[in-house]
Amino acid sequence: MFLINVEHQNISFVEGLLFSLIAILIVFIVLVLIILCVTLLSKIKFKEKTKASAPAPVAQSAKKLTIDDIKDEDMMVAALVATAEFVEEVGEKDARLVSIKQIG
Repeated sequence: MFLINVEHQNISFVEGLLFSLIAILIVFIVLVLIILCVTLLSKIKFKEKTKASAPAPVAQSAKKLTIDDIKDEDMMVAALVATAEFVEEVGEKDARLVSIKQIG
């Protein structure tokens, strides 16, 4: 903390203004330093931790399922979520589920 020792109680307006301007200047200097630090940190590319091993191969089922084969509510939800994820990832507005297969 900055402590200002004033021997007398009478501080002139100019001295008070000078102290205020110095305090404001210190605040703005600290803010500029924070902005510079954040800007430099945003430009640094951090490496993401990736798994060294490849994912295990998924066992393929022999029979492809069609929409008519989906009788379970969970299977229908899985198909809808997969279709929605595909649309979001690819950006296609006209997507259609052609086939689905059960894994695992």
